[in-house]
Amino acid sequence: MEEEKKSGPKRGAKPTFRGGKGKGCKPRGKGAQGPRAHDGSLRGKGKPFRPQGSNGKNKAVDRIKYPSQNPYDRLRPEEPALPKGLSWDMLSASDKDALRSLSREHAENVGLHILAAYELEGEDLPLALAHAKWAASNASRIDIARECLALMAYRSQDYKTALKEFLTVRRLNGESDWIPFIADCYRGLGEPQKAIDLIKAESREAGSEAKLEMMMVMAGAYADLGDFQRAVKIVKTMEGIKGLPLTYRLRAMEAEQNFLSSCGREKEAQALEGEIEEMEDKVFPERDEEEEDGLLDFDLETLDERVIADLLS
Repeated sequence: MEEEKKSGPKRGAKPTFRGGKGKGCKPRGKGAQGPRAHDGSLRGKGKPFRPQGSNGKNKAVDRIKYPSQNPYDRLRPEEPALPKGLSWDMLSASDKDALRSLSREHAENVGLHILAAYELEGEDLPLALAHAKWAASNASRIDIARECLALMAYRSQDYKTALKEFLTVRRLNGESDWIPFIADCYRGLGEPQKAIDLIKAESREAGSEAKLEMMMVMAGAYADLGDFQRAVKIVKTMEGIKGLPLTYRLRAMEAEQNFLSSCGREKEAQALEGEIEEMEDKVFPERDEEEEDGLLDFDLETLDERVIADLLS
C-alpha cells in the first residue's frame, strides 16, 4: 500500500480525496484545494490519476531532455500548447493502457494534454481546463480523459459541465466512488435534495473513503436546506467514528463550527476553535515539504463503517 501512495493509484482504484485548511495544508501535487470548503463539500484534489514523478519521489523529470512534446508537427486549431517537461513516460502503466484503443500518435497527444491539465491545475486553472477540454473532445470514449475534464470543471465551479462529465465517467467505468462529486455538483447547482437522494440510493457500493466524503456532502446538503440540526448531527457522529483518520476528524470539526455559526450558535462555534487548532497541529505538524507529502494518506482498513452505513441509508 505504501508503494501505491508513492507511485499513484492503479486504474480502477477509488479516487483519493484530499484537502484541509490552515497552516500546513499541502495536497499532493501542484493542484489547488477544491472550490468550496468548510461547508461539507469535497475538498482537495480527489483525482484517481497521478502523473508519475510529479511528487518528486519517483523518476525525476529531466526538463532539458524532455522539451514540450507534441507528436503532431504543428498545433491544430484551438489546441493549447503543451508546457515543457512532459513526456509519455510520466503516465502510469494503467493510464497508458486506458489510451491503447487510440492510435499511438493520438494516444500520446491526449495523454500529454491530460498530464498538462493536472500539472497546471494549481497555477493556471483556466489553462488546465483548456487542456482537459482538448483531451476529452479528442478521446470522448476514454474514461481518464472525461475524468480529467470533470475534475477541472469541478475545480472551476462549473458544476453543470462537471456533473455531465462525472455522469459520463460513471457510465464508462461503472465506478461508484464518483458519487460524492456528483452529489456535490447537485449542491453547486442549487439542488441539495438531489444530492441527499443520490447518496442514500448509491452509497452501498462505494469505498470507505468515498463514504466519508458522502457524509460531508450530505451534511452540507442538509445545511443548504436549512436543516442545521441534522447537518451538525452528521458531522458530530462522524467525529466519533472508530478508526476515523485525523484529517476527516478535523474536517468534520471545521464543518460543525461552520454549521453552528451559520445557524446563529456563535458561542458554540467559537468554543470549538481551540480544539480545531490542536487538531490542525496534529494533522499538519511543522515538517519540510518532502516529508509532508505522504502525511495525508491513511489506511482505512480499521474504519468502523456501521455508523456510516446507518447515516447514509
